[in-house]
Amino acid sequence: MPGVVSKLNGLQKTAILLISLGADLSAQILKNNFHQDDIEKITQQISLMETVPREIQEEVLQEFAQMLQAREYLMVGGLDYAREMLQKALGDHKAAQILEKVQHTIKNRPFSALRKTDPKHLVNFIRGEHPQVIALILNYLHPDQAALILSALSPEQQSDIARRIALTDRVSPEMIREVEIILERKLSVLEHSEQSTGGVKALVDVLNRVDRSTEKTILEELEITDPALTEEIRKLLFVFEDIVKLPDSSIQRVLREVDPKDLARAMRGTNEEVQERIFKNMSKRASDMLRDEIKYMGPIRLRDVEESQQKIVQIIRRLDEAGEIVIARGGEDAIIT
Repeated sequence: MPGVVSKLNGLQKTAILLISLGADLSAQILKNNFHQDDIEKITQQISLMETVPREIQEEVLQEFAQMLQAREYLMVGGLDYAREMLQKALGDHKAAQILEKVQHTIKNRPFSALRKTDPKHLVNFIRGEHPQVIALILNYLHPDQAALILSALSPEQQSDIARRIALTDRVSPEMIREVEIILERKLSVLEHSEQSTGGVKALVDVLNRVDRSTEKTILEELEITDPALTEEIRKLLFVFEDIVKLPDSSIQRVLREVDPKDLARAMRGTNEEVQERIFKNMSKRASDMLRDEIKYMGPIRLRDVEESQQKIVQIIRRLDEAGEIVIARGGEDAIIT
């Protein structure tokens, strides 16, 4: 039957999926996820299918489950993570097929450009829009993004927009696309107008190149006048991937302080160079255990990965400040080992 299923189009597969799920559940799915025009096409297709072999139903259900899993992988860990997980589960060829389909559906999702934008920027960007427009946007953002934006709005806006989200049922695709085009154009103008040569990252680039004494003096003074800014700077001064810049002896010292679970989570979101450098500085038994931990770890949220990486960065900075390891910086004498 695989040859038969591969020849089915999206409408036919949707009809088979709904037939397989039963009348009650299918009715809810149609009501909550499809426009009236699509519902008519799907129901017409269902009426043309008098009998569907069990084998075909099972294969369509399996493909649907794989698509859902792939979307979850993409949302949690990005394209590389999704590809790695799917290749392990389905093989290279099948993984590529599923990813291509899922990426296409995500790309065509309304307001996909806004989903890639930092919620902090989105708040200022949409704050002045009509409440109904804001409600429409939040409906299509990731729930975590929508929650952050809603929390940042005024109490009056929050209640009004929350009510509109709850009451929004159907919006025509033409209206959604019209709003999307206008917002993307405004966002593009905003991004270009906000380009600058300053900011926290610019300061961090400078501090990463000064000697330790200068950095310490600046941070101590900033700590007095603006503790929040100082903390933001400290987080950016040394990122997890910079661990490859440490000598092997320093990496080994850091690893003795790190919780193994934090290390496994941190390495799930990093590149091969960092992973191999860390494995190199562990015993074979410890590296084998860590590889297994990473391999069999289920889906993990990006913010959990970043939290574990930040914990390790804090350990690195603490050991550096205590003089137990050395983070090389510009402006300092060369280190002789």
